Order: sequence, then structure tokens, then C-alpha cells
Amino acid sequence: MCNTKEKVTPILYRRGFDLRKGLAAKIFVMMMITYVAALIPGSMLTPAAKYCPIDEPECKRPDLFAFEFVNSCTFLWQSFVAIRSFHFRKTSMKSFPQTPVGRIFGFSEESEIIACVSMTIQLWGLVMTPLIPEFTSAIMLCHHFLAALVSFVALQYQYYLYYSVFYLALSEVSSLPLLMMSISKYFPPAPGSIHEILNDLAGPAFAITFTYYRVYLWIKMTRQLLSDGLYVRSKGLSDQYRSGKNVGLYLVMIVCTLLSCLQLFWFTLIIREVLKVVGYDIPDVNPGFD
Repeated sequence: MCNTKEKVTPILYRRGFDLRKGLAAKIFVMMMITYVAALIPGSMLTPAAKYCPIDEPECKRPDLFAFEFVNSCTFLWQSFVAIRSFHFRKTSMKSFPQTPVGRIFGFSEESEIIACVSMTIQLWGLVMTPLIPEFTSAIMLCHHFLAALVSFVALQYQYYLYYSVFYLALSEVSSLPLLMMSISKYFPPAPGSIHEILNDLAGPAFAITFTYYRVYLWIKMTRQLLSDGLYVRSKGLSDQYRSGKNVGLYLVMIVCTLLSCLQLFWFTLIIREVLKVVGYDIPDVNPGFD
């Protein structure tokens, strides 16, 4: 039965994008400046031959390095903030009322900033990935678009801010070792170098963090998110707290379900790679990026 107190307890509601668009613009410009600056060291690295045109034996791919460098900066920030908030300290996230209404409509400035940063990162990805052939794929472009869309909904209409810490930040922890593997693929490390050692450690680290954050915790959080969303809709609470904006409620639920399928697809690829390591002959599958 619906809790009466839940219906009348006021929840701060503000249109986050209207308040944070200046911050989003600054982050976007900062990412572009970082990308341009990273082209300089990137031009000093020798890429793997497969990422160079056949008629350019001395080619450089500073765009690959710069793109991944910007990604590393964003993943580090997201991982630091989210791990601190989700695992180790009492933050505003812990103060969300542990009810469907609290988790769906509650407010936290930290979560609002995370949604703003995530939206900007994904918009930047939408702009930049078409310029880099290795990342221009339907899967990656759809991923950026959907992630930007749910980030905007969370930011502007204050939906699911409780879940923003996990979906928009903590889930990127597994991207850090994947990033090391990607850089090593584009720019092979010298034998015996620290770079090679880090790359050797990155594979197992990626498998472990992806399984934990993007499979186990993802499924756990998604079940709760869908349950909360269906609850507030069935009880008519979404009409009380966000009258006329139920599209946002449904949108996040649908996109979260679609992204869950994508996580499971990528997880099958990890399993395939593990099976290859132990000796099984399994054909390659396109993960959606090179």
C-alpha cells in the first residue's frame, strides 16, 4: 500500500540543465583544449601498422592518442567521485530516502553534477567519434546518444538522481583497464617496459571490474530501478511529482534495459576471450569499436 507520508513529503525539484549549462559548456571546451594539447605527445608515438594507411609508412596517429587521453581524464574523475560516494564515505547519496519516491525523484547536488558531466562527456563523444574511423560505428554512436539522453533527463527533470552515481560514473571503473588495453593496441609497448606490464595486468583487471560493475551490480541496480519506476507509475506518484513528464520516467527505464542488453553482449565477448586464452578456437566478433 502506498505510504501517505511519501505523497506529501516535499522534494526539491529544480531544472538542473538550466542551472548547469554553463558548467557543461566549460567542461566541453576544456575537453576540446585537452584533446588539442594531447595531439602533441601523440604525434611522437608510433602506431601499430594496421592503424596507418598502406601508402604512409611513417604515419602518426595523434588523434587516437588524444582521444583516449581525454577519455582517461574523464574516466578517472568519474571513477574517483563514484567510488568515494558509492563505497567508502557517507555522502549525499546515502541521504536519499530509501523509498521508490526518494530514489526516483530525490535530489543531491553531487548527483546533479555527475549527470551534467556525463551528459557533456557523451555529447563530446558524439562530436568526436565520427572523426576517428576506429570509433565510428553504429553501436558506439547509439551508446553515446542514449547515455547523453538519459543524463539530460536525469539532470533537467530530476529523475533517477539516486542512480546517477552508479550508471553515469561508477560503471566507468571498468573502462580504465580497457583504456590501457586500447592504448597498447594502438601504440604497442616495448618488450619489458612498464607499459607492457600494465597492459598485462589490464586484461584480468578489466574482466574482474566489468563482471562486478557492469554485470553483477548493473543487473542488481537495474532490477531496483525498474521496480521503483513501475511502482511510482502504478501508484500515480509520477503524476504528483512530475506532472506531464512521464515520458522521462519511461525513457530512462527503456534505455536502461537496452544498455543492459549491450552490457551482456560485451560480457559474452569477455567470456569468448577467456575461452581463447585457455585454448578454445572461437571466431572473433565485432564489439562495435576497433
